[in-house]
Amino acid sequence: MENEKQAEKQETAQKSKKRTTVSKNEFKKLKEENAQLKDQLLRKMAEFDNYRKRNERDYLDRIKNANERLITELLPVVDDLERSIAHAKSGQDLTTLVEGSDLIYKKLLALLEKEGLEPLISVGEEFDPDKHDALLQTENEKYESGVVVDEHSKGYILNGKVIRHAQVIVAK
Repeated sequence: MENEKQAEKQETAQKSKKRTTVSKNEFKKLKEENAQLKDQLLRKMAEFDNYRKRNERDYLDRIKNANERLITELLPVVDDLERSIAHAKSGQDLTTLVEGSDLIYKKLLALLEKEGLEPLISVGEEFDPDKHDALLQTENEKYESGVVVDEHSKGYILNGKVIRHAQVIVAK
């Protein structure tokens, strides 16, 4: 009986040893796999960080150069103004200076309208606090109370959004 118990203990020890060696091999494989996964994770994190930084840099570049096209289109207007100023300094006919200035103004407005800018029409319209800033109220027989009588400075809408309120005088 004691021999049987000893034999059983030896057999259990051998099985345990066999399991331990298998477990050590499995452990080694799992450890290698774990190291590979950690390496992979670190690489993916670095890739994502680089991607995020690149996108941020691109976004800032786009913001920085967003007006490039508009400014390029405005340069001919600047050229026209320079020619107009040179003409005015030469002391020649003022009517051509006025006509030239008017053409430059129209050219500039056309360019801005192409970009989505619209002037607010205020005089004769009912006062709207979303579009107008009232500077003062005045008695006026021509217009009803609450109607814009005069415009101190024009208001503008860009692509459906008021970007500058018109400063107006309103009838009492």
